[in-house]
Amino acid sequence: MSLTIADRVRGEFDVIELAGDIDVETARTLRAHIVERFSDSNARVVVDLTGVDFMDSSGLGALVSGWQLTRDDGTFRIAGANSIVRRVLSVTGMEDVFALYESVDDATSD
Repeated sequence: MSLTIADRVRGEFDVIELAGDIDVETARTLRAHIVERFSDSNARVVVDLTGVDFMDSSGLGALVSGWQLTRDDGTFRIAGANSIVRRVLSVTGMEDVFALYESVDDATSD
């Protein structure tokens, strides 16, 4: 499995674009990327999952790491999750924790 990670800036937000699968093989790389890039608790982050086809609990753990880094003074949003990824978020109850948006445009509009 593979995962492509790309960073871009959209207004006041840092956007992490992901493509591929977030699983036990790729989640460690994603977690390290998030921690390295967004260790500032004031970060405003959108994770774009539009290109993600599959995510398991390891991937969820990587996203939780990002949320924990920004939850006090920053912003952590998820955009573009498909039905498979949303099911993982729903089953684990994380859809009530994460700020979910249909698109990056929606997530960065305020």
